[in-house]
Amino acid sequence: MNKRIKMAAGAGIAALALAVAGGGYYYFHVQTDTPEYAIKTVGESIAEHDVKEFHRVVNVDGVLDSGYNGLVDGMIAPAAVTSPESEDMLKNFTQMFRTPLMLSLKSAIDSYVATGAFKTDESVDIMKLIERIGLNNIEVRGVKNIEINDANRDEAFADLMLYQPELGREFPIQIVLTRTKDDRWQVNRVQNFQEYVAQILQARRVQLDDYLAKAGEINIRHEATMRDAEQKYGAILALGSLSQEKTRADLKALINDVFKADWEARKQELFSLHVPTDAVPLHNLYMKICDISIAAAQDYAKWMDDKNVATIKSAENKIHQVQTLMTEAATLAKLMTS
Repeated sequence: MNKRIKMAAGAGIAALALAVAGGGYYYFHVQTDTPEYAIKTVGESIAEHDVKEFHRVVNVDGVLDSGYNGLVDGMIAPAAVTSPESEDMLKNFTQMFRTPLMLSLKSAIDSYVATGAFKTDESVDIMKLIERIGLNNIEVRGVKNIEINDANRDEAFADLMLYQPELGREFPIQIVLTRTKDDRWQVNRVQNFQEYVAQILQARRVQLDDYLAKAGEINIRHEATMRDAEQKYGAILALGSLSQEKTRADLKALINDVFKADWEARKQELFSLHVPTDAVPLHNLYMKICDISIAAAQDYAKWMDDKNVATIKSAENKIHQVQTLMTEAATLAKLMTS
């Protein structure tokens, strides 16, 4: 299984368990033997750093288990694999990491409840993983629709309302509570975490496609300007010679006023785009291409004055770097598009 998928699974479940926990701190004026009271107690146990009480009202194993399967199913979307056999293989592979991940996540949750901070072994960077799956910016906005199951009076449901910026709206995480032997209630599992993850992935896909389309349009438009400028460069050389001051002056003006100015304009247009997380590597390549191209233009313009061999070699080296980076960027953009 892709290491990123494995780690994201762990992060998502940790965030899920803590979201369920954090969503519980609401002041219900209710009796102790109700689901509402259990939800209230979850938040209070965290506020008071009471690990024992937290585990009494949250079945951490159950929440992690139900969330783990849902998240893995959501991450391994059909579009991400080549065949049903590959999908099954990836799902089976995730089970190899289930036990160690569960232990690490339970330790992280206990640490958070006890101290308000994550402390885990170095093999799992919880905060980075939470960020990867998009759960670092969630905002708990309340608990709604708390009701006991008519068909099973020992089971209750509630909607934990999460706001996720990438979705731009609230999403109800459906939590299930069960009545314990002492006639009190406990958060036991979640039901729709797969749907939640799938919608985040879909939102990210839309944002990535939007970035690719806008960046592609910017690059195509400016490449057309570059082709026109190259024709003008050739026309100036055809009418004169690099040994002539006028020719070199005309070329310098073209380099500064068109080549360099257009790369600066391209960089600014790309810089102004909203860059989703998944597009950051490609965007950084685009920025680097612009910076090196601008520097190359400066070297070429300088060479028109100093006629120094080292100056033109510096410019040519930068152009070779740009060509290599452009090939890398085109390959990466194609992969992201597919």
